[in-house]
Amino acid sequence: MKRLLVAAALVALPLPALAQTSLQMIENGRALFNDKSLSASGRVSCATCHPMNGHTDNKTYVGLDVVPDGDPKGRSTPTMWGAGIRQAEWSWAGNIPSIETNIRGIIVNRMKGSEPTKETLDALAAYVRSLPNGPAPFLDADGMPRDTAPADVRRGYALFSGKAGCMTCHSPASYDKKGPEDVGSGGPFKVPSLRNVSKTGPYFHDGRFKSLDEAVTFMWDFYRKKNDSKDTLSDAEKRDLVAFLRAL
Repeated sequence: MKRLLVAAALVALPLPALAQTSLQMIENGRALFNDKSLSASGRVSCATCHPMNGHTDNKTYVGLDVVPDGDPKGRSTPTMWGAGIRQAEWSWAGNIPSIETNIRGIIVNRMKGSEPTKETLDALAAYVRSLPNGPAPFLDADGMPRDTAPADVRRGYALFSGKAGCMTCHSPASYDKKGPEDVGSGGPFKVPSLRNVSKTGPYFHDGRFKSLDEAVTFMWDFYRKKNDSKDTLSDAEKRDLVAFLRAL
C-alpha cells in the first residue's frame, strides 16, 4: 500500500522533478519524516507537526525541541500538501530559498538534532516534493471550478475573482503568490496557498482565526480599507466565498 501511495505521488510531480527522483529515495524520505531520532529529545519527528491529515497539526507554537503543547503562540504550522508542486518560498517570512535549507534549519535549530547528512536532506526533500495537493473534485486542472460544481461554489469563485479581490494575492492553480504581503496582521508574511484550506486551519501566520468565516471577514475588511472601497459583502456572499474555499 505504501508503495502505491508513493507511486501515486510521483505521478503528481512535475516532469523535471520526476526525472531526478526515485521511488526508493521517496520511501527513504518518508521513513525519515517519521523518524523521531532526528530530534535531540527523541520525541519529535517531522510528522509530529505535519501528520497525514492535512500535513499540519493545526497548532501554533515556537519551538520543536519538545513535543508542542498546542498553546496559541508563535507560528501556525504550514501544510505540506502540494509543497513540491508550488515551489514557493519556505517559512512564514518567505526568506528560505529551498526545501533542503528549510529542512536542515528545522532539524538543527528547532528539533535540536545533529547536523543531517546530504543523503538525509536529499531523501527528506524528495519526499516533501512528492506530496501532491489533496483532492479537489470540483476543480479542473487549472484550479477553476468545473461546470458540475455546486452553485454556491461557482458564485463564490465569481466573488473571489471579482468584487472580493482575493485573486490579487491568491491566483490559480495553486492560489498563492510569490513574495510576502502585509495584510495588517503584524507585518509582511508569505502568502500561503489556499489549496485544501478547509483542512489546514488555524489561519494566518499566528493561527489567530479558527474558522474560514473569521478569516474571510478579516480579509474583506482589510481589502475594503486598503482600497477605500464602498462595496459590501452580504452574509450570503460570505457563505458563497467560504463554500468556494472549501472546494479548493
